[in-house]
Amino acid sequence: MNIHIIVNPAAGGGKGAARAEALRRELEAREIPVTLSSTRRAGDAGNIARSSGAECLVSAGGDGTANEVINGMDLDRCCLAILRAGTANAVSRELRLKGDPRSLAQLIAERRVRRVDLGLLNGRRFLLGAGAGFDAAVVRCEAEQRSRLRGLSRWIRPTLHVLKTFNRAPIRVRVDGELVTETSTYAIVGNCRYTAGLVPTTPRARLDDGKLDLCALHDISAARLARFAVSVWSPRFPESRGVNYRQGAVIELEAASDLSVPLQIDGEAAGFLPARCTVLPGALTVIAPD
Repeated sequence: MNIHIIVNPAAGGGKGAARAEALRRELEAREIPVTLSSTRRAGDAGNIARSSGAECLVSAGGDGTANEVINGMDLDRCCLAILRAGTANAVSRELRLKGDPRSLAQLIAERRVRRVDLGLLNGRRFLLGAGAGFDAAVVRCEAEQRSRLRGLSRWIRPTLHVLKTFNRAPIRVRVDGELVTETSTYAIVGNCRYTAGLVPTTPRARLDDGKLDLCALHDISAARLARFAVSVWSPRFPESRGVNYRQGAVIELEAASDLSVPLQIDGEAAGFLPARCTVLPGALTVIAPD
C-alpha cells in the first residue's frame, strides 16, 4: 500500500507538521512507500487528494482537513487514515484512534480497515455532521475575526459575540419527508455523536448504521445553551423538553422566515440554508480498529 500524507502544518498550534513527519518516519521504517504534502490555504487538501494516485490518503490536521480530503478523494479507489492534529479531533474519537503516529502506522501496516457512512449535503460530503443556526454563526464569526489564538481558546470570543447578536431565525425541518418542526432555532445533523466538537449533540448516531441523526433545539439563549451542554450527557437527552430528535435517511432544513440561516459542515462555514442531507451507507473505507 502506498501512502500520501496531507498535512495542515498550522493544525494543533503547529504540531501538525511534526506529527506528519513522525508518521512518515514510522511508515518508512516499515518499508511502506510514502509521500508527504503540506497545505498552504483552504482548499489545498482537497486538491492534493484529487490529484493523488495513492491507495491510502492520510489527513494530518483537524476535522476540517479531513472534510477536504474526503471531498477530493476517489472513494472507490483509496482509503482514508486520520492522524490527530487539530483541536476537537471528533472523527478520531469516533474511530477510537489513539492519535500517536506509531499506532497509526501499525494500523496502516496491518491494513486494518472498516467501512463507514458518509453524509451528503447539497452535493458536499461530510463525515461528522452539519449545523444550521447557532454553531454555524460561531464558525462564520471565528473565520471573519481571524484570531491568532489556537486551540479551544480561539472559539471563546466568537461564541460570546454570537450569544449577543444571534437572530434566532426559525428553521423548518423535515425527516424522510415528514415535517418535524418549523420553529427550531438550532438544528444539528449528525453522522456521528460528536457533531459540535467536544459535545455529543447527536448521541445516538453511529458511523455505520446507514442513518443520519437530527437534533433540533428551540428558543436558544445563553441559559438554555448552558443547560443543553449539561443535559446532552444524559441518556435521556433526546427526549428532553425543547428537543426534537429523529433518525432518517434524508433530512431537509430550510429557513422558515425571511431571515438567512448560516450553515456549517464538519466545523467549516458552508453558506446558508436551504440544505438537503442524505446518507451514503458504507461509502468510505477508513484505517481504524474494528
